[in-house]
Amino acid sequence: MDINLDYARKNEGHYYGYGASDLSERIAKAAVTRKSAKGRAHAVLEVLRQCASDTGHSPDIECFARKERGGWRVSYEAGPFEWAIVASDALGQVGVLAEPYYSFDLCFYPE
Repeated sequence: MDINLDYARKNEGHYYGYGASDLSERIAKAAVTRKSAKGRAHAVLEVLRQCASDTGHSPDIECFARKERGGWRVSYEAGPFEWAIVASDALGQVGVLAEPYYSFDLCFYPE
């Protein structure tokens, strides 16, 4: 799976938080394995929970997935700055459509 995040990697610390590119690559690889919006949201949630745990955050406090407006929203507010913007680009490169609601959450809708 070829995901090009060179622009984001070059601009971590300036436009994006440190680690946003690596996290986004992990998110894309997890989401592409699922077909439904719910499945993709939960796959991404597991990646976010692992990232939260690895960085000393409480996954139970910082990460969630919830059904919303006919789709699913996944959030990690304490993650790298603008992670959802980079993740939406990475997801698009593997054929998964996700919309960043803010810079710290993604929305998945049924196709």
